[in-house]
Amino acid sequence: MLRDLFPFIHQVIGQKNAAATRSLLETIDSLPSLDAAALLTSRAIPSITEESSPQKRFNLLEDIRQTAERILPTLENQVMQAVLPMPYQAKNAAIHADNLLKSLAASYADLATETSSPAPNTEASHLYHWSIRCAITLLARRQFLAYRAYAMPSEASWQLLHKLYLMACAPEAKALNSETAPIEHEYLGALLFAFMEPGNLPRTELAATQTCTHQLAAYAAVGQSSPALLAKAPDASFLIPPGEGSPGYPLTRLPAGISLAEGLIIDCSQVVAALDRNLSRSKGKAVQPVLDAPPSLLQSQRTMLTGKSMRRFNRTKFKPHADLIGGLDAVINFLNGNVFSRRAHDGIGRHDSRTFVASEWSLIDEGPDGFLVRFIKGEKSKIGVGDLVALQPRESSKIHICLVRRIASISGRLELGLQLLSPQVSVVDVKSDHHSATRGLFLHSLPAYGKHAGLIIPPGKLTAGQKITFNTLGQNLHRQIGKCIEVNEGLEFVALDLLPD
Repeated sequence: MLRDLFPFIHQVIGQKNAAATRSLLETIDSLPSLDAAALLTSRAIPSITEESSPQKRFNLLEDIRQTAERILPTLENQVMQAVLPMPYQAKNAAIHADNLLKSLAASYADLATETSSPAPNTEASHLYHWSIRCAITLLARRQFLAYRAYAMPSEASWQLLHKLYLMACAPEAKALNSETAPIEHEYLGALLFAFMEPGNLPRTELAATQTCTHQLAAYAAVGQSSPALLAKAPDASFLIPPGEGSPGYPLTRLPAGISLAEGLIIDCSQVVAALDRNLSRSKGKAVQPVLDAPPSLLQSQRTMLTGKSMRRFNRTKFKPHADLIGGLDAVINFLNGNVFSRRAHDGIGRHDSRTFVASEWSLIDEGPDGFLVRFIKGEKSKIGVGDLVALQPRESSKIHICLVRRIASISGRLELGLQLLSPQVSVVDVKSDHHSATRGLFLHSLPAYGKHAGLIIPPGKLTAGQKITFNTLGQNLHRQIGKCIEVNEGLEFVALDLLPD
């Protein structure tokens, strides 16, 4: 009761806590990143709640955020470089970084709630809008951290992101100004990045995709959902129902029974137009915005916004186990020594010197053109989207050559979505004029790519139009390198054309 009667006591306590917090921040730089992140989360951020002045609390938060900016890149990079499934050290780094970002975002959000409905163009108004902007930026960074680990951002993070945006920039409210426009830009940037389905991207493309979506956010439009707006919304639009714990749904693929009343509509038609300008620009021609990304990535982004083909086949669900080998060199070695074995665990017919490492997976879903597999046990490897893998079900001699198309870490379980490339694959030594032989995989047919064969080789070994020779099944074949279907740092996947008579 006495403390309530003498408010100056709160000020003294707040001043002591502020001094202690700044003293703690001075010592953190000398600590390892994990220890520093733990101290910021457990001691520095909670200590500022005793500060009664919103402005002073904000200043302390800014000091903590600047310290966090020096710590987070080390933890984020550790997560980015980790093998899959993630080892303990990488998981620990991810947890500490996530907790720090979560605590910081929540503190800024609480400060914004406390200072809500300020008079325009006042100090309180600037504090309110800047707190919301910081909270949204930190939430988007937290979600990006989850995507680095091929995990899905939490529903709570999306709900808070939508709530903060509506606090500052409700579409039915007044027009944007210098304080609210940056908030909307950060919000739309986070949504656009999620619309690209980062779980289907190689880790090496995540940063470039985020940079593009942050630029493209200026071309997205947001409005309050209504029958009139829905009727004229373009295909490249997304619906965010009220209270939704997700980035929303494409209008072309809305879940059954979802409410179309209220909510937000994100119109991405001008984003698609900006992508088209970059895809069609000629050399030396200026366009706006200039997106620093390869055409294949820009085309993929366009496809994600405008819709993609639906599944062509129903899935057959079953759960046998299989061995999985990742990487072009390892797959070639595996095929050389294992193609005639009856069982995946049978040692007969295999080479004694193995330069590949197999891991055990559960086949939880299969279709005519792919598999969904879940990690059980085995050696961890650096598998990413776009990598080549060989999959051999137990008790079978059949080996499936696939590309990784999706990676998801759900409730601590690692899952891969695999695209089956060809029903028949052979290891070949590819020869061409004035070049040494290159070992690769000859795909006898490519059902998903048309009526031609294919070849997978290390990147940069052959060029389009080059004539090659190789032997398979006792025959010498002469072919010409056709279009490049896919290329990354680990492989080059090309179509093979028949030579003219």
